[in-house]
Amino acid sequence: MYTKTLNLALLLAVVVVVLGAYTRLADAGLGCPDWPGCYGKLIVPDVASIEFERPLDLAKAWKEMIHRYAASFLGLMIVAIFFFAAFRKTPRYQSIKLPAF
Repeated sequence: MYTKTLNLALLLAVVVVVLGAYTRLADAGLGCPDWPGCYGKLIVPDVASIEFERPLDLAKAWKEMIHRYAASFLGLMIVAIFFFAAFRKTPRYQSIKLPAF
């Protein structure tokens, strides 16, 4: 389970980097001006409202939010990897040279 989680996190990290590059190249970096939501909502609102300070571009907003969702999931996976590593039952052998360094 630990190795599968590590491999999935590595793959997801590459996906997040590629999504980030795509978001930047598509000029969608400010599709949602606030964080962690988008215009105060968890998902992108369907229509622009009077209270928004800037016009809503749905395509750019969804590109930005998909990148945010993927990055958030990667963060949760990193926390899970920490707990898997901290509480695993296999013995951890450490060389005497490492602490002496």
